[in-house]
Amino acid sequence: MSEFIYKEYLPANARVIIDYKAREKVKFSYPRNMPYWKAVWKNAYPTVASFWIHLHVSIAFYIGVYIFLPAYILKSIFFPTIVEATSGYTIGFIYLLSTLILPLIGTFAYLFGIPAIFTYYLARDKERLSSWIPKIGYWSANLEFHTKYKIFTKKDVVDNKVIIPVFSNIYLNYECEGDFDRYLERVEIMEIPFNYQIRNFFIPFLKKKRYNDTQFRAVFHFSRPVNNGNMRVTFA
Repeated sequence: MSEFIYKEYLPANARVIIDYKAREKVKFSYPRNMPYWKAVWKNAYPTVASFWIHLHVSIAFYIGVYIFLPAYILKSIFFPTIVEATSGYTIGFIYLLSTLILPLIGTFAYLFGIPAIFTYYLARDKERLSSWIPKIGYWSANLEFHTKYKIFTKKDVVDNKVIIPVFSNIYLNYECEGDFDRYLERVEIMEIPFNYQIRNFFIPFLKKKRYNDTQFRAVFHFSRPVNNGNMRVTFA
């Protein structure tokens, strides 16, 4: 599965069926059909922007914890701060706006503009986009400490099925041993069927229903009951 690249469309928020007995082992479909570029900006761009923001948050966290915090503690111990009262210093209104608003605009453009440029670059080649978006989603989930790991044993198998009830469908990797490897025949990643309401803030009290296409579940189907082995799954 990891070597399969779906070149026809954007591999985000997609249903995936892996059937080891079928000629076409991997099939994709989508809860919502939309034009390619709309899907790019609705699904691919948030993935790239999320990774870019999480990357900078992680860098800032490690710099703060491992560099600035120890330096501040050492400075406080060996060089106590001498506070001198000052008066008569006022900050002009224009200066205040320029020091607050312009940095905010620059930060916003940096954090969200660069991902937009990179998304457009990737989307100009569907094969390139389909190759990079799953990787970027996985990196983002790792930076956010969002990946989960679980070992399934025979007690988790009910009606020859193992179910991950809900996940974001960003990443799924599994390794099977024993009967889990011998009898696994199909993996289905499908959206959880429910509708939810979104309020339209431009028209007060107006709500619209939307079909879920962001929360998924994974079902592992086995051809026979499993009696030994396990299945190790990492997902996000």
